[in-house]
Amino acid sequence: MTEDEIRDIARTAAREAVHELMISLGADVSNPAAKIEMQKDFQSLREWRQSMQAVRRHGLLTAVGIIVVGVLGLIYMKFSPRP
Repeated sequence: MTEDEIRDIARTAAREAVHELMISLGADVSNPAAKIEMQKDFQSLREWRQSMQAVRRHGLLTAVGIIVVGVLGLIYMKFSPRP
């Protein structure tokens, strides 16, 4: 067997494996419109994940800010002169 024949066999096997995997995941890989829809679905999932990460990050920053302001308020109340 030549190297080109081995490469062709490997490509064919890889294509078949990927095709079977996509079918088992419920993706219609024979329809180009379905491929585009699947790409849009993945993009939507990525945007959802990124927005959830941003919400989590902002929530954590807000919680830390509230705690810091509370501690500073307690320190101020402790050391401020009382009338």
